[in-house]
Amino acid sequence: MSRYARVSPETRLRTSAIESAHRIFGLTHLEEPLKVRPFPSRFCDGVTGYAVLYAAVSFETCVVETLLRDRFARRSRRELPVAAILIRACARMATKPSHQLNLLDLRGSGCLEIGAPTDAVHARHLAAGQALGRAVYEEHRDVDGIIYPSRLTGGECFAVFDRAVDKLMVVESGETSTHALARSKSAAARIVRSAVPDSGVRAY
Repeated sequence: MSRYARVSPETRLRTSAIESAHRIFGLTHLEEPLKVRPFPSRFCDGVTGYAVLYAAVSFETCVVETLLRDRFARRSRRELPVAAILIRACARMATKPSHQLNLLDLRGSGCLEIGAPTDAVHARHLAAGQALGRAVYEEHRDVDGIIYPSRLTGGECFAVFDRAVDKLMVVESGETSTHALARSKSAAARIVRSAVPDSGVRAY
């Protein structure tokens, strides 16, 4: 990772299994819950040719990372239609039996230790994270992805490179409206309140 090298990234590599993580995606991909394509995001620039699958340990963080993000920046009215949650698909996934992922751990002092800007994880703008993701993907073929904290909730998130998606399996999937935490409008509204209680966002 030459453009960020302060110490070897190997000091922050963690080999572990994902026991359970959630992903929310469009209903059109309900039959392919692990499908990914290049698209500009936290660790993917969308043009270099690789793709990243994102997931979060908690369903609440998954909702916030997928649907809230910065949609209410500089807005006085901060209301999220619950329908925006209920018209999606979701999947709970894990690593396949006897499989593990080799992940770059950017929790805690991770960015500092590898010499990457903290903006890679914590900034609203994505340029630093995309540059880091591209460098890791291209220069460290043995790295399967990144584990990092959500900048919105602090919850644990995974960014799995396309080359490692075949190490994952779907535990369950379906429409988001069938999820135990989102089977009604009131339940879906509670997700937002519990994930970001001081945000001022109201789900309706």
